[in-house]
Amino acid sequence: MKTIKVMTAVLLCFFSIITVGCSKELGIQKLSKDKEYRATVEKLFTFTPEDPGYYIMQGGYFDGEKFYVAMIKKDSQGYELTKIHVLDKKGKIIKVSDILELDHANNITYNSKKKMFLVSHCQSPDGHYYRYSFVDPDTFEIIETADLPKPFFAMAYSEGRDMHASGEWAGETLDIWDGDLNLVKSVSVEAPGSLSQGVYCDDEYIYFVRSSQNGYQAEIRVYDFDCNLFWAIPLDVPDGVEPENINIVKGKTYIMGNDWKNGCGVVYVVHFEEVSK
Repeated sequence: MKTIKVMTAVLLCFFSIITVGCSKELGIQKLSKDKEYRATVEKLFTFTPEDPGYYIMQGGYFDGEKFYVAMIKKDSQGYELTKIHVLDKKGKIIKVSDILELDHANNITYNSKKKMFLVSHCQSPDGHYYRYSFVDPDTFEIIETADLPKPFFAMAYSEGRDMHASGEWAGETLDIWDGDLNLVKSVSVEAPGSLSQGVYCDDEYIYFVRSSQNGYQAEIRVYDFDCNLFWAIPLDVPDGVEPENINIVKGKTYIMGNDWKNGCGVVYVVHFEEVSK
């Protein structure tokens, strides 16, 4: 009985549940504004689509129970086609959509007011840099597709604010939109050297995950809704991994990406630690 109790305490500490003698793990929503951090990842699972043509991951959303992942392939004309894959928390594929015309499908966010996914098209051979689609999360029917007055590689929705946030091009401009996608403001920010990927919003911050390029490390850049940069957090991922999207559920941060070295999709939980300035 004593051995069982000791083992249980160790396991509880490992999973960051508060017990006697265990320190509480830092969550990205609880970081101190006057400190600096770095991020590491812990692999939850890898997965490979049943249709090998749809092997490139782009946008993704996690609701706490299921992962929704946009997997794409290019047709003979260079246009991208999307199938949304639904995975359980162990990485088992439980549902796959029909082919959807969502272009690059670079980000998926859930709009709780409309009860639909908002998918950022991001790019296409015919210039869909301004385009979004609302998608039914149960049937995956595309309900609405339209263009906005500003280009965006990724857009996320904040339920508490009933607002959206997006980034333009290389991330040098951030745009804030109201709940009906009317532009509130555009703000120029320092252009990151890393590559634009996905975004997530809560009531306080806007979280962009960015992959490595040209010698710049992958990172998570965190802004408030006035577009002030609070953190640029270096993100340590294994060689060959390209982080694609970011979600925060119950204080935990999740990143999905492409593992090019092993030819699969991968899902991580992210851990944060303070570093000396």
